[in-house]
Amino acid sequence: MKKLLIAFISVFLVFSCGKSKIDEAEISYTLSYPHSTIEGIMSALLPKEMTIVVKGTKMKTSIVKGRMFTIDIISDEADESVEMRLSFDDKKFYCILSKDEVQDLKNSQPDYKITKTSESDSLNGVFAFKYTVSSEDSLQPFDAWFSEDFTAQKGAWFSAYGSVKGFPLIYDVE
Repeated sequence: MKKLLIAFISVFLVFSCGKSKIDEAEISYTLSYPHSTIEGIMSALLPKEMTIVVKGTKMKTSIVKGRMFTIDIISDEADESVEMRLSFDDKKFYCILSKDEVQDLKNSQPDYKITKTSESDSLNGVFAFKYTVSSEDSLQPFDAWFSEDFTAQKGAWFSAYGSVKGFPLIYDVE
């Protein structure tokens, strides 16, 4: 009985000592528009920041432009649900996407060829892997960085990066 108890405790300690995942985080992204043809006053209306709040497999993505508008996308990779909210001036719009609408959203994304490289680095204390991204429809190839340190392992599941394991830290969207 003692040998069985010692074996159980040993196995438990070996498997419970793994690296824990980041379960909650708030990540701010700088938005830029390097290939935009919008100029003047219209370009001033484009948002400059996006924030993603993560808790487990759930994410709330927010894009705010002063008092003009707020876009919130609430998603959960566990049940592949997406909810979208838009506040524009004094009007509020809200929808929950059905499974078919989520599939249509995924199908509407550009077709990227995404290749994991051997390069990795720490970005603000989070370990990340570099991917090269290209597309026949893209303006040019670019790099993306994803981290597997988060509980959310398909952080971009409803985007063109749906096949990439990990949470997006640096990436381009067309």
